[in-house]
Amino acid sequence: MKHLVTNKQPSSLIPAILTSMILSLASTAALTSLPAADELPPLFPFLISYDGPDNASSMAHLLEAPAGKNGFIRVENGRFADNKGPVRLHATNLTGPANFPTREAADKLAARLARFGINCVRLHYFDAQYGNFMTGKQTGIFGNDDTLSEAFSAAPKAPLHFAPEPVDRQDYLIAALKKRGIYVNVNLHVARFPKGISFFDPSVLDSEKEYAKKLLTHVNPYTGLAYTDDPCVAVIEINNENALFNNYHGGGIDRLPDPYAAELRKQWNAWLSSKYKSTEDMMKSWKWVAAPLCDEQIPEGSFDQPVDIDGKKWILSKGSAETDCHVNKGRLVLEVKKEGSEFFPKLFRKVSVKKDQPYTLSFKIRRVKANDNVHLGMAVADAKEGWRSLGVHQQLVVGSAWKKVSVPFVAGDDSDKAQVQLTRFKTGSYELDDLSFKSGAESDFNTAVRLEDGNTPIVKSVSYAPMQARRDFYRFLVDTERAYWIGMSDYLKKDLKVKSVVSGTQLGYSPPQIQGELDYIDNHSYWCHPSPVAKDWRIRNESMVNSMGCIQGLANQRVAGKPYTVSEYNHPFPNQYGAEGQPMLRAYGRLQGWDGVFEYTYNHSPDFEPQRNTYFFSIIARTDVLAHFPACASIYLRGDVQEAKSSITGAMDNETYFNRLVSSKAVSAGIGAVGFDSKQTLIHKTAMDFSGKPGTDPASFSTPEGKVLVSDTGELTWNTEKAGAGYWTVNTPNTKLFTGFPEGRTINMGNVKLEIGKTRLNWATVSLVSRNATGFGESGKPASILLAATGLAENEGTVIDKITDKEIAFQDRLKWGNGTVLVEGIQATVTLPSDAAKTKCHALDQDGNRKKEVPVEKTEKGSTIILKPEYKTVWYEIEIN
Repeated sequence: MKHLVTNKQPSSLIPAILTSMILSLASTAALTSLPAADELPPLFPFLISYDGPDNASSMAHLLEAPAGKNGFIRVENGRFADNKGPVRLHATNLTGPANFPTREAADKLAARLARFGINCVRLHYFDAQYGNFMTGKQTGIFGNDDTLSEAFSAAPKAPLHFAPEPVDRQDYLIAALKKRGIYVNVNLHVARFPKGISFFDPSVLDSEKEYAKKLLTHVNPYTGLAYTDDPCVAVIEINNENALFNNYHGGGIDRLPDPYAAELRKQWNAWLSSKYKSTEDMMKSWKWVAAPLCDEQIPEGSFDQPVDIDGKKWILSKGSAETDCHVNKGRLVLEVKKEGSEFFPKLFRKVSVKKDQPYTLSFKIRRVKANDNVHLGMAVADAKEGWRSLGVHQQLVVGSAWKKVSVPFVAGDDSDKAQVQLTRFKTGSYELDDLSFKSGAESDFNTAVRLEDGNTPIVKSVSYAPMQARRDFYRFLVDTERAYWIGMSDYLKKDLKVKSVVSGTQLGYSPPQIQGELDYIDNHSYWCHPSPVAKDWRIRNESMVNSMGCIQGLANQRVAGKPYTVSEYNHPFPNQYGAEGQPMLRAYGRLQGWDGVFEYTYNHSPDFEPQRNTYFFSIIARTDVLAHFPACASIYLRGDVQEAKSSITGAMDNETYFNRLVSSKAVSAGIGAVGFDSKQTLIHKTAMDFSGKPGTDPASFSTPEGKVLVSDTGELTWNTEKAGAGYWTVNTPNTKLFTGFPEGRTINMGNVKLEIGKTRLNWATVSLVSRNATGFGESGKPASILLAATGLAENEGTVIDKITDKEIAFQDRLKWGNGTVLVEGIQATVTLPSDAAKTKCHALDQDGNRKKEVPVEKTEKGSTIILKPEYKTVWYEIEIN
């Protein structure tokens, strides 16, 4: 077995004891006697059982069964509620064939999810066959006919015939979940229909509606209810990660084949005819002026002479990477011998631009002697006061063949410090030639078009066209999207009589104002998402505890006054820090008052009892993640973390948003765009308002400073005092949690103190949950406490390939390992306020049952428990009588 991270620490662990955090001599002595990092005991098997026992590992008592017993979830005062009061969804996903378990598997699945306090499951990607790079396509609700999901390429009106067996299996699954108090989130479109087309093509839209009708009006024989009438259907999503704008900015609309391209042009011309009286009226508004290419700003771009990478005009930003840039044989050569730990190497060339003026960036590039492609970043941007696009910001797929690039654009703002940026260079050698940045732009815009003839072409995403023409096309896209989303929502509610709340798609794909016209807002985010470009699906191996990046991004964008859910979130395997992700999402989700948080995904396979991790996103066998789900349930579902005391609302009116969208292609808009520091999201409740009302004055909230940020409730603390070795804690009366790099520190969480010994990653996650919310023994009340402690977890036989200090991969699927899940035993000392004579501790087995008693030592003000690897567990039960 090959382990990647073996960072060294001193052989003795002497805590930095603060005056307010003094532990007993017995506790300190116990820790300092633990072995050094290179002497740590081996990993041991520990796969959390696939049943739902009623023991210390279960939080099923938090669920109300059956799901929907208090009526349909609805929206009240911008929040989810039912007849009893506010509702929060502590949730996960099932993907592809995992939507169709056998009856026995469905019952066990429902019990296991209830064990983790999960009260909602998002039914995802069942509208077509599902496959990934490790497995072939497997059944969807239409069965195994692999022509169905591609039917629209030849015949838009494909027949809708559900296969009886998957329908019956899904019906039973939903009934089993409902029985245990678990709602469902139904995804309507994920993969069956072509992306981006149903927004404007009537035949595809009709098929989407037909599919929704067949699915939702179907009566589940195990509940006796149609899904339109079943309150266990908490929410319905119309379209997953799909909108006109993301397809347009990605170039998909530019490349539409007929008959779809013809239909879009027809609607575009109809829209123009409704705005302009004549061709002359339109041309007067567009003010078309030819813009011939001139004024080259990069005269050295032929690379006939050496180039001085002087850090002023030419900049090579390489961080800790081993990178060289020089001219050789008339080409600029960039060699990346070793990637850095902070970021990928970046090459910049300074230019200047004027607002609303056309420019053309062109060059050719290749990756020398490469067997696979890489995704580079390409932009024209200003980094003077934070990064902002000036009109070019896209990915560029580069391989061994020369790739010619020509990007005409109109500058979104004035900048004398603009840069042509090429970024994300991975290990290898690259050649760049014929680099040019000129004023003007060649255009296929035809001034002979006539509105009366209906032959005005669409404005391509990468093209030069009159600015007013581009603004008109963006308005057309906005109107077309709005008509689709409102039309589909009305169809569900008025025609099909759906009673569940409905969302459109995720933020970042469609303008937030449009999504805000539906019942609730949804979003997705991933920390260290694996790269599908590389054959090995490489992944960054970093802990988010040093940045809190995803949390800030999610909280930044919430739309004021609307319920908010995050229906996909994960720190995917084999990133070794995955245990941190779900507690962070749930704690800040509760602080922010979000209405639902979903892990993606529980399972993607028809195997519901795998003995090892089988895919990047599935947590069904991730012991390190699931061990802390009881804490997640207490934090979010039970509400142990309080909502923030203060709120910040960023304001951006529609016109400002639209101008920003056109100039920089920025669909998302967060509080950082209106003058707030994004770190405010870790302290206060935050949202964006697009109604035109005034928001919070940025000057009324001081900018977060220092290396320790604490939520305004005092319960969540993010500490980055040690560079690259941060930690984060939850400190509430009934839940305590630490995740991060202990670094020999004593962690004080109120009346609970924690010292963690050496681990393979120099990193760990420890959570304590008072299962019945009776505290940790400080009041003398009885308490049942589940303690979870995790570090490294992997499959037996895992061989991880180290790409850089912070990037890893599996070069082939055999390296995932064929044995069961192995985990690390965490060495730590936990001090509680309880009377030692009334406190007992047991190490638990994989079923959550007691297997060995752990000594409890008396201290001056409570009791101390020493966790040791020899107990071979990630779970401990602490009983206070």
